[in-house]
Amino acid sequence: MSAPKSAAQLRLMKSTVTYPIRAVSLMTGVSIDTLRAWERRYGAVTPVRDERGRVYTDADVRRVRLLREAVEKGHAIGRVANMTDEQLAQLATAAVQMTTDGPERAPAGSTIIDTIIAALERFDATTVETELARAAALLRAPDLLREVLTPVLVEVGERWHSGRGRVAHEHMLSASVRNVLGSLLRVHQKAGVPERILFATPSGERHEFGTLGSALLAASGGLGTIYLGPDMPADDIVAVTKVVDLDVVVLGVTDAVESARIDKDIEAVARRLDARVELWLGGRGAERMARRLKGRAVALPTFEALEQQLVRLGARF
Repeated sequence: MSAPKSAAQLRLMKSTVTYPIRAVSLMTGVSIDTLRAWERRYGAVTPVRDERGRVYTDADVRRVRLLREAVEKGHAIGRVANMTDEQLAQLATAAVQMTTDGPERAPAGSTIIDTIIAALERFDATTVETELARAAALLRAPDLLREVLTPVLVEVGERWHSGRGRVAHEHMLSASVRNVLGSLLRVHQKAGVPERILFATPSGERHEFGTLGSALLAASGGLGTIYLGPDMPADDIVAVTKVVDLDVVVLGVTDAVESARIDKDIEAVARRLDARVELWLGGRGAERMARRLKGRAVALPTFEALEQQLVRLGARF
């Protein structure tokens, strides 16, 4: 169990990111009432207080996720509350192995996807965000992207294109995905880790979820990341590389309506980047654009392809 914060730890927290209880509830899928009960009754987690009330560090958030996973696997909170983070992680690993070896293993994200789609049809934004947060608490970042977020985004997009869904459904899902991915990225980004990879989409490209998910994947693997967001001019992307010693620039390209403008911006980045900085392209337009750049860029159209390149840089999943 995490020990109570000392005066030295409290001073350290002032220089690090902390989260109020409402944000932790969103990031972990554990209700505020449950978080309070785990703290008061069992001492399972020990947040401190500042002017905002209870605040949690990144380590606290990771511990809450481990506790949530243990409870989801059927362990009573009273039994696991006094376990160390290492013991909780071992418990989760053992549970995953048992599930993997079992004869009737179901896809991890299938039930969550069904629940999210049903909630979208009711325009129930609270359930959509709660289920996404629950998936984030239960799954590693690579599995969350592969088993939940990509399938649900594809499903909602196909429903909209076929006339079975509305723009409102897509916008509701987009807002929730952005909130959850952004929160997870902040949790995984660690102070003191040198930034090595920049993530953005070029001018005219407003579809950011693949790029935001890619930044999360890199950060969850322990690599230092900078996420600039969508619709970023070439001048700004290149300017960052002149100040920060980066290894890679990753750009998302989805072959959107403004493809000519997007292509021109990517070409400008490729032309002006220092030769030692690698350029990776992700999304539906990655392979087409990589061919156009004649070897200057690497096409990574899937998260699996990206994961292989991140491992080459030293990421651990």
